[in-house]
Amino acid sequence: MDKWLSHPTILKILSVAIALLLWAMVHFDPESTPATVTSSLNTKVIEAASVIPTNLDETKYALVKVEPTVVRLVVEGRKASLLTLNEEDYVVHADLSNITAGEHVVPLTYDLPKGITLVESSPRSITVDIVEIETKTFDLGVATEGTPANGYIAGTPSVKSGTIVNITLPKDEMALVGAVRTTVDIEGAEKSVVNKKAQVIVYDTEGEAMEHAIVRPSTVEVEVPVTPPLKTMPLQLGFTGSLPDGLSVSSVKADIDKVAVYGDQNLLDSMETYTGGVTIDLSKIKESGTVKAKVTAVGDVKMVEPSEINVEVKVVASQTLTLDRTVKLNDLPEGLTASFKDPGDSHVSITVRGAPNMLAALQNDDVKLSADLSDAKVGTTTVPLLVKLPRFIDLAEEKPTIKLDITDKNAASDSNSEGAGDIPAGGQPTDSNSSGNATEPPPDKNTNTGSDAGNGTGSGTGADSGSTTTPDSDEDPAEEPSTTP
Repeated sequence: MDKWLSHPTILKILSVAIALLLWAMVHFDPESTPATVTSSLNTKVIEAASVIPTNLDETKYALVKVEPTVVRLVVEGRKASLLTLNEEDYVVHADLSNITAGEHVVPLTYDLPKGITLVESSPRSITVDIVEIETKTFDLGVATEGTPANGYIAGTPSVKSGTIVNITLPKDEMALVGAVRTTVDIEGAEKSVVNKKAQVIVYDTEGEAMEHAIVRPSTVEVEVPVTPPLKTMPLQLGFTGSLPDGLSVSSVKADIDKVAVYGDQNLLDSMETYTGGVTIDLSKIKESGTVKAKVTAVGDVKMVEPSEINVEVKVVASQTLTLDRTVKLNDLPEGLTASFKDPGDSHVSITVRGAPNMLAALQNDDVKLSADLSDAKVGTTTVPLLVKLPRFIDLAEEKPTIKLDITDKNAASDSNSEGAGDIPAGGQPTDSNSSGNATEPPPDKNTNTGSDAGNGTGSGTGADSGSTTTPDSDEDPAEEPSTTP
C-alpha cells in the first residue's frame, strides 16, 4: 500500500482530485439551490372548483344552502401534469357527517391528483344551512295535455307502477304541498298512448312547482286509451248451422245485452243495434249449455267491447204445430188478375216445428205466407210460397206451393159485362177497382197436432222483423224472425 501511494503518478491524480474538491466547496452557493430544484415546477389557478357536500344523513336532513358553492384554488406541479389535467380532477369536499339542523361553517378538504399540491385556497371553508326533513306519501294525479285526432276520444289515464309516490321535504314545508301530478301529451293521437314516461312534479298550494322536493319515483309510465267515438247499443246474436234432428232451441241468453261500438260518429248515429258481430254455430251444439262467442268488428266499425261473451243456449225436444194462414199475393203485373185454383181460396195450412214454448208463444202476425207474382203470365201457374217464420221456428214439411189462374183483367171485364157479380175461382169476390190481388179473408186459426218429433234446425233464413214472447219461462227466446221460401 505504501509503495502504491509513493508512486509519482498516483500522487499527481490525488492532488488534482483534492484541488477540484476544494474549488467546489469555495464556489458552492446554498441560496441558489432551491431555485435550481423548483425550476421544473409550474403553478395553475382554478377559478371555480365546485364544492361537493358529502356524508349528510339524507334520511333526516336536507341541505338547503351552501355558500359559496365554488372556491378558487392555486395548485403546483409539473407542467406536463398541469396541462393534461381537467378542472374536474380537482375535488373539493365539505364533510357533513357530524352536522345537525341549523347553520354551520364547515372546513373544506381537497382531493388532488397525484403530484399536485395545493398552494392556496380561497375560501378555506363554506357556510351550510341544514334543515330537518320528513317523507309522506301522496296520491299521484295524471293529467292529459292537448287533444287527440279529430273524432277520437281520450279515456282515463292509468299509471303502470301505481299512483302512490313518496315526497320528501323540510318539515315546515310539507303543509304547503297542494298537488302531486304528472302530465301526458296526447296531441293528435290516433291510438292509445302506452308506456309514456312522464315526470312527477310537486306543486304548492299556489300552483308553483316545488323543485327542491325529493320525489320517489321521479318518473312514471302512463297509459292513456285513445279510441274512436263509441256508442253503447243492444247486441243482436246471429246463428248458423242446424241442431241435430229432433232438437230445437228453447231459449238463448247472453251474459250481456249491450256492447260498446267504436267507429266514425256518422256511422254510430246510423246504428241502433249491433248485428253481425256474434255468430253461434248451432251445428256444434248437442245439448243445453254455455257457449263462448267472439264479438268481432264488422264493416267500418273499428272496435267492439267486450271482445268475448258467454251465451247460454237451451235446447229441448222438437214439437210440431199446424197453422192455417192466408196467402198474400204480391207484385202482380198491371192488367192481370189472379184467382186461387189449388187451394180453392187463399187459406193454406203449413206445419212448423220448434220448441214447445216457442210454438205456444206464436201470434198471428209471427207467421206469414206470400207469393211473388212479379213474373206472372196469363194461364195456370204454380207458385212457391215465401214463409216468414220467427227465429228457431222452421217448416216441418216440404216447401209449400199454390196453383193460380192468371187472367187478363180487360178480357175478364168483357166476359163479366153480361152477368155482373160473378165470383172467380176460389170463391172470393174481386173488386173491379183493385189491381187484381185476392182479398184476404178473416183471421186464421191455429191447430196443434201434438208432439210429433221433427227435424228442426232451430234457425230461420229471412230478414223480416218480428218479435216472440215466451210464456211461463224465465228466459227470453230469440226475437229475430225469419222467412223460409
